[in-house]
Amino acid sequence: MEARTAIRAIALARAAFGAALTLRTESLVRVMVKDAEPTGSLFLFARTVGIRDLVIGLGTLAASFDGESTDDLRRWTRVSLASDAIDTVSGMASARHVGVVGSIQATAASAPFVAGGWWALRWLPHAEQASS
Repeated sequence: MEARTAIRAIALARAAFGAALTLRTESLVRVMVKDAEPTGSLFLFARTVGIRDLVIGLGTLAASFDGESTDDLRRWTRVSLASDAIDTVSGMASARHVGVVGSIQATAASAPFVAGGWWALRWLPHAEQASS
């Protein structure tokens, strides 16, 4: 798989999840948060996370179609990777709030995106290589 293809797949998955969480917040929160009564604050928080993922995903996806340079794509991919890496660390550090199982689930949800983003950045040609 080419790096650009992997980046597009990750960006599309992120944008799709973000759109779903933004547009179907209530139903998704009820599925994802089973041990607490969903509140207005939780819905607002979930919707903002959805919007973040939608924007980062669409920005990365749009940058992936720039055939002239990989600079913008690298920038968006780094932002995406940073977001996923921070989500992974947050998941690992959350055990006292969500329990060990919840912590493992949160970490497992974002870790593949960290691995994929890191791999794609490593193999994405630099600007001078992309044009040759």
